[in-house]
Amino acid sequence: MTETATPAAAPTAPVRSGLLVAYRVLAGLSALLVLVMAALAGRHLSLGAGIELHGVLGNIVFTFAVVMVVLSFVTQTRGVVVGHAVAFAALCFAQVGLGYVGRETAEAAAWHIPNGVLLMGLAVAHLSLILPGRANG
Repeated sequence: MTETATPAAAPTAPVRSGLLVAYRVLAGLSALLVLVMAALAGRHLSLGAGIELHGVLGNIVFTFAVVMVVLSFVTQTRGVVVGHAVAFAALCFAQVGLGYVGRETAEAAAWHIPNGVLLMGLAVAHLSLILPGRANG
């Protein structure tokens, strides 16, 4: 009788699958939170409402973005997905910095808005790349 060797990748398939689900959830939450932050910023600009929650959510999205970069490598996604994850994290880093500096300077605040629009587009594009039904996604 001949014994067949079990592939080394077999035990990690459920782990990869679970991490991919976590990655998709974080990407979806990130896109949703960027939209919520835009609404909160609009309320602040038009009604003078508090902006504190906007900042807290920004820090949460940045944390999600860093975790998504790690998950993009761990789940062995395609290069374009890794690139999107890294770009999203870099823009989140810039956005948080612009938000804090924007409290003191109008120039940083002026860049905070278009960077937020760019983040929304990139968040949705990134999510579309990792949804089920995509090759290697």
